[in-house]
Amino acid sequence: MKSQAPRMIIVVTLVTAAVIAGHLLPGLDQTGISAEIRNALHIVGFALIAAAIFESLPMHSTKAALTTLALVAVLGTLAEFVQKLGGKEIDLLDLSRDIAGATLYLCVRIVWNLSNTSGRATVVRYSMRVLSAVLGVLIFAPLGYWLAANARVAAQFPIILDFDGRWDSYLYESIESEVSVVQVDSADGKNASSTAEIQLLRRSWSGLKIEPVVSDWSSYQFLTMRAAIDGGYDSKVVVHISDGEHQGYRIQHLVGGRSVGPEATTIRFPLRGVVDIPGRPDLDPSNIRDVYIIGKTRRKGKDKSGTTRLFLDDIRLE
Repeated sequence: MKSQAPRMIIVVTLVTAAVIAGHLLPGLDQTGISAEIRNALHIVGFALIAAAIFESLPMHSTKAALTTLALVAVLGTLAEFVQKLGGKEIDLLDLSRDIAGATLYLCVRIVWNLSNTSGRATVVRYSMRVLSAVLGVLIFAPLGYWLAANARVAAQFPIILDFDGRWDSYLYESIESEVSVVQVDSADGKNASSTAEIQLLRRSWSGLKIEPVVSDWSSYQFLTMRAAIDGGYDSKVVVHISDGEHQGYRIQHLVGGRSVGPEATTIRFPLRGVVDIPGRPDLDPSNIRDVYIIGKTRRKGKDKSGTTRLFLDDIRLE
């Protein structure tokens, strides 16, 4: 038993260092899809951590499984506190994913071990091995799903967002607004497409923030979209784009504004030579992080109440 102690200490030390390093690295947080990839990696990563700990123990017993789960829970909790030191909030759901990944691995291993017990009928043995394999697939299934979703969205590039895709809701978030997706019939009445209907709740800064899956826009000259604003006058769509931080300057570049009315029209914004603050570098089209589409409008007379809606569709590059 004593001969196992040094190996166990080394394994736990290396695993702890790997967990801390992994949580200090820049996370996958560009889009809602990449956040789901990160969540799935918690399951896979801690399944591997559980494997490293469990396989280093001398006996694959119930006690060994419980010891592994306890160590995983401690490591997961430690990782969340380390992440908090890096400026991120503690996420108890991440801890639950860590434990779920470890539990799945332990179930895989224990069921497989039980299938090798002497005296079991062949049918039972192979049934248990199939169950073990299915549990193993469950460890990697969420990661595979979200990687496939990310690849599917990226394959539509240079379409940024058309509100027709299955995962489009993971690519945007509201800015002081209420967003819904509505169906709009085509002119011939034969086809329907989805359009974002955005109720603007603030006059100065209200609209949509888009987090594109593909950040390299260097091969394109314009950002285009179909837009309309209903419920006011002197209405315009203003676009800000973030290409990362610039020391001493705010993050977003003001790309420009275009007048729109209640009828949908296509508007275009150039991506070259954007310098809205003297001294700050031009917009870097190879590192587009966020796109802010803001609706601005005025209301007639003294009545400033009422509903103002921004409609957006077919956001793409040219």
